[in-house]
Amino acid sequence: MLPFVIAGALVAAQPTACPSDLLVANPSVTVVKAQQHGLYNYVVTVDVKNQGTAAQRKDIAQHLDVLVNNKASGTQPIPGLAANENYAAAFRFQLPRPKHSSVPLVVTFHYVMDSKALPGENCTTADDTVTKTL
Repeated sequence: MLPFVIAGALVAAQPTACPSDLLVANPSVTVVKAQQHGLYNYVVTVDVKNQGTAAQRKDIAQHLDVLVNNKASGTQPIPGLAANENYAAAFRFQLPRPKHSSVPLVVTFHYVMDSKALPGENCTTADDTVTKTL
C-alpha cells in the first residue's frame, strides 16, 4: 500500500505547466536561383510559438539567431507573445551555388532571451533550437 501512496504523492508533486514557454519549430528552406550566375537566394522560415498558458511580459527582450553551416547569418527581434500565439520569422541570404549537390546546407534557428528570465518564463529550453538540413 505504501508504494501506491508514494507514487500518488509523486504524481501530485509534478511541476505545473510553464506560464510562458517558447517553442521553435517548423523550419523551412526555399532555394531560388539568383539572377547573378552561380548564386542562389535562400529564404528560411521558422515558427516561434508561446506554448504556455500566459502572455509574456510587455518589456521582454528576446531574439532569434540563424546560423548557416554553423556561421552566424542573421538575427531578428521577437516581440512578446500572448499565450498560444505564433510568430513567423523569416531570413533571406545569398550563397554561391554548391559545387557538389551532395554538400548539405545546414540551417539552425536559436531562440535567445535577452532579458533576465523570471520564474515561469521559458522553463523548457530544450526546444529553443531547431536545425534543418537541405
